[in-house]
Amino acid sequence: MNRRTLLLLAMALGAAAPSHAQSTYPSKPIKLIVPASAGGPSDVVARLVAEGLTKAMGQPVVVENKAGAAQTLGTAQVAKAEPDGYSLLFTTSTPIVMAPFTRKNLPYDVRKDLIAVSHVGVTPLVLYANSAVPVKSVKELIDSAKAKPGELSYGSYGNGSSAHLLGEYLSKQVGIKMIHVPYAGVSPQITALVGGQIQFAIADIGVPGPFVKDGKLRPLAVTGTRRSASLPEVPTFAEQGVAGMEPFSPWWGLFAPGGTPKAIVDRLSAETVKIVKSPEFAARFAVFGADATGMDSAASTVALNDELARWAKIFAALPGLSLE
Repeated sequence: MNRRTLLLLAMALGAAAPSHAQSTYPSKPIKLIVPASAGGPSDVVARLVAEGLTKAMGQPVVVENKAGAAQTLGTAQVAKAEPDGYSLLFTTSTPIVMAPFTRKNLPYDVRKDLIAVSHVGVTPLVLYANSAVPVKSVKELIDSAKAKPGELSYGSYGNGSSAHLLGEYLSKQVGIKMIHVPYAGVSPQITALVGGQIQFAIADIGVPGPFVKDGKLRPLAVTGTRRSASLPEVPTFAEQGVAGMEPFSPWWGLFAPGGTPKAIVDRLSAETVKIVKSPEFAARFAVFGADATGMDSAASTVALNDELARWAKIFAALPGLSLE
């Protein structure tokens, strides 16, 4: 065998190696990073997806919680991970479409360092009041806040979160001032609201649900274009005369590090879409008052770019907002 033949053989084997690696994927457990605390909605939904992927991929998909820095800590970990399909990210929209506008030194570039695998679902945000507070509508909250400027407080699940930004945007739109109190997740936020440390809170439907049923919390309004099936008696912000709150509905998505081979991304995307569109997933997902979307990678990327453009306009209306 001459030198030229050996060289051609070596090149052929080198070119085949990545293809072989991708065809055997996955050959070991997959780590699914959730940049939020355990027990919250993101963690619960991530475990539903991980359960489905474990069955579909033939390898364990292990959830690892990495909370901190408004969900950017865990997100950065995946963005910097080896792009081999063994480190994935399951997150809300906060560190993806809001962090680029709220963090001065964001340790990742969303468009370059992450690939959208699947848009999983969307859920409305809800404005809650502690039942001891004599406020039963958005109008009454506005009137109370204007009568006591800077005295009322509302909680969110972190600086720069959808909940925080909704509170600031609402305050600007209706001309009120409230004290923002950030918490490290939805659970501690709602615990503080039930305990009376804050008067109001903005969160999703899932965690506060039992307290609403017990009469300890009162939902005042929901984001989105229509009422939630989980809280059909609660009007939207628009129904109460406050427009522009529709975009403030967090979504969940699955991401891979930038540079992950397309074959791996496509497989993960296809399997995730199957999981999300299954009746079993939809039924369990509905507990959160959420709508399953199940977009593939291509559609998710288009949606991501649209969201980034939309949030650029929202932040333009909030000049000087300090989140760090």
